[in-house]
Formats: sequence, structure tokens, C-alpha cells
Amino acid sequence: MEALNAAFVGDDGKTVVIDSIPSSTVQVTPLKPEIDYSTARKRPQIGAALAAAFSAFLLGTTLGWSSPVQPQLQQIAGANETTLKMMWNIRLDDDQMSWVGSLLNIGALFGALCGGFLMDTFGRRFILMTMTSPYIIGWLMISLAIDSSMLYVGRIIVGFSGGVCSAIAPCYIGEISTPTMRGIVGFFFSVNLASGLLVTSLMGLWMDWRWISVICTIEPIVFLIGLFFIPESPYYLIKKGRQDDACGALCWLRGSSYNIKSELYQIECRVQEDDKEAYQLSDLYQPWLLKPILIGVVLMTLQQFSGLNALSFNAAEIFRVADFTFNRLICVVIINAVQVLSVVFSSTVLVKTFNRRLLFITSEGLACLSMLCMGLFFFNLDTSNAQMMAHFKWVPLTSMIVFFAAIGLGLGALPWLISSEILPPRFRGPGSSIIAFTNFAMSFAVTKTFVDMQRVMTHAGVFWFYAGVSFIGILFGLFLLPETKDRTSNQIQAAFKTNGT
Repeated sequence: MEALNAAFVGDDGKTVVIDSIPSSTVQVTPLKPEIDYSTARKRPQIGAALAAAFSAFLLGTTLGWSSPVQPQLQQIAGANETTLKMMWNIRLDDDQMSWVGSLLNIGALFGALCGGFLMDTFGRRFILMTMTSPYIIGWLMISLAIDSSMLYVGRIIVGFSGGVCSAIAPCYIGEISTPTMRGIVGFFFSVNLASGLLVTSLMGLWMDWRWISVICTIEPIVFLIGLFFIPESPYYLIKKGRQDDACGALCWLRGSSYNIKSELYQIECRVQEDDKEAYQLSDLYQPWLLKPILIGVVLMTLQQFSGLNALSFNAAEIFRVADFTFNRLICVVIINAVQVLSVVFSSTVLVKTFNRRLLFITSEGLACLSMLCMGLFFFNLDTSNAQMMAHFKWVPLTSMIVFFAAIGLGLGALPWLISSEILPPRFRGPGSSIIAFTNFAMSFAVTKTFVDMQRVMTHAGVFWFYAGVSFIGILFGLFLLPETKDRTSNQIQAAFKTNGT
């Protein structure tokens, strides 16, 4: 009996041969046995991925805005003196500030739900370009705010844009990259996100919060200009019957020395298969779809309830409560810089060397350890040992550095990367929306309840709660998280159709 042999190129550049499959078992149009990606240019893929991933930079500046401006908006001692002299002076209490930080996620929830439908209907690149408008409108409202309600509305609007882009950008990056580049460019989203946090915290050292908002208003224009120079996703173009445009997009992405025919044929076969088996609501109960969605949802829940956005939004306030004598805003800059460096190191070195599961488990372990130390410090600070803890004021900064290094090593990027890898192609749009929706829903829950949890559980209890969630993440990585490195989409989907993952 004749058999089909297939091979693919993994993240490390090695060709991996798939076991022979009897031809009698093949029910769909066979894909070309092997695609040689060695002649494909890397620079165009990097350029296109960076342009799309700049949406994460915009989201990072939006997420990071709360922490450096909090002392100014609440007029806490040590805030920039010029704030008190401004014409439209705003002063927020703790509850109002928590709404300013968390309402971003409400807008992002709706954006994430809309993102999958919008990108499948109008295209990945077009919707990313369109989202620059609400970004600009939202930041203008924040820049010109005269009361807390304008801040609320502005945060919801920019959150909506961030939610849409978060659902679309990782999908676009995955569709335009070759297997050899997938692991590297997959981290671009997190690199840009961390860079946005860092830039905002740097501006907070010396700029008034309104001028920070004005600069954030200009940044979407840079994003729009970058998108003008990159092509639409070839998968989307073929799905819409625009073969000529798809050929042009692949030529731009792969270079003139690359033979696009094999890959073009493979995409066409995949589109035909997806159209032949259009998803239905009942498919949500099938293991091949239910398992990857549940894994993506769990990954996003673990990421947020490890304390990621709660600590990002409230870093300056945490250092204030810890009675940290050093400049608190400089401490915020330090932890954001550490996160950027760790993400860059992970994307350029670790992701090509180590498995996804190992990186996830390691980052969860570091996050758990750092939160345990934070909890121990605040437990002693709130007791009779407060005077003794004056000699250990380095603990909060050190623990936060370790925590954000863990975020950069994997806990920040891997949930997005793994989710984009395990979703079936024909359900990638709605699936991306569901998973992004979960991320922002959990982020809202964590950031909005952070102050209330401190009142009920004490500072130590909150950090120990985050440590407990991180420990659950370790167990999830050990026993339930599938490995996706060096595996094709067909292999991953075949695994979900069996009894195990």
C-alpha cells in the first residue's frame, strides 16, 4: 500500500520527518509533502511582525499609564509639583483610581469579543489600521479630562482598541511567519508590550500626566504608518478568493528567491478544508476544539491571577506602602526594564533552545517564589516585627524584579503564543476572541479587587494568594499543558482529537 511521507521545519531550523500515513486514510486533498523554508527571507517577516506587534506597544503604554500617574492624580506626597498648578486639577480617591486602572479592561472585553469577527470579515491588517482612530479619540479624552468621568470613558475607548488588537495581532503574526521564525516573532507581541510599560514609566519620572497622555495620543499614528508598508495575511486573502493578492503578499514576505507555489498550495488546501468543515456551535463540545479553548482560557486565568496586571498597575503604590525610601517611580522603571530584557533574552535564546512547557513551569516557579517573599515581608511589616523589617526594605524591589523577570521569561508571552498555536485554523478568529476576552476579564477582576483584597486579606494575604495561583500553574504545566514546539498545526490538532492532549 502506498503511503504519504511529510516533513516540516521546526523552530530550531531542523527538518522533522512525520511517520508514514497510509494513503487510504487520507480524506482531504493532500498537502505538498515538504516545503523548503531555507530560502525564505527573514527580514520581511520580522518587519511585518514588528509592525503588527506595535499594537502591543500601544497596549503596554495604556496598561503602564496608571502606575506613574497615580501619585499625581491622587496628589500623594512626592508627586510632580506642577500638577497642583494646572488649570484643570483632578484629584482621585482610592476607589476612583481603581476604576481608572480597571475600566481599561471593560473596553478590552468588548474589543476582544469583536476582534475575531472583524478580522475574519474585513481582514487582519485593515482592522488593525482602523483601531488607530479609537486609540486617538480615547487618549484625547484623557488628555483633556476635567473630571474622573472623562478619564473613565477615555480608558474604556482605548481599552476597546487594545482588546481588538490583542485578538488580531498574534493571529496575523502566526499566519505570516514560517515555522523557523514562529517562535521568535511570536515573542514580539510581549516584547512590545513590555517596552510600552517601560516607556510610560520613564515618562512618569519627569512629565506631567497630561503630557504623557498627549504623547500616547501621537503613538497610534506611528502604528498606522507602519501598517501601510506590510501586506495582508495570505491565508485571509486566499479565503476571500484573492489569489493574486495572496501571491503578492507571499512574495513580499518570503523574498524573490523563494518558491511560493508549495506554500500557496498548502494554504489553499487548508482553506478548502476549513470551508468544507465550517464550525458550528455544537463543535464547542468536541475535544478537538474544546480542549485548546479550555487550555487557552486556563493559561490566561493563571497569567492574570499570578498578579501580573495588579502589580503593574499598582507598583508605585506597593512601594509606598512598603515605606520604600528610594524614588518609587525609579523602582517602577527598574522592574519594567527587567521585564523587557528578560523578554528579549527569552525570545532570542530560550524559546529556540527549551520547550514551551519547561519555560512556562520555570516562570511560574519564579513568580511563586517572589510572591511568597513579598507576602512574608508584608506579614512581618504589619506585625510587631516592623522595626526589624527596616533592614529588609530591599525585599519588595528584589521580589518585584524576580517576578517581572519571570513574566518576561514566559508567563507573559507563552499564554498568547501557545494559544495561537493550538487553536484550529478554521476557529482561530472566534477562538482568539474567547481567549483574549478571558485575559481582559481576569485582568479586570484582579485590578479592580486589588484594593478590596488588601482590606480583607491584608497585604500579605494578597501576595500569598498570587503565590498559590502560581503554584497551581506549575501543576498545570507539569500534567496538563501540551508541548507545541517543533510541531505542525496538523500534528497539534491530531493530538487533540485523541483521548489525551
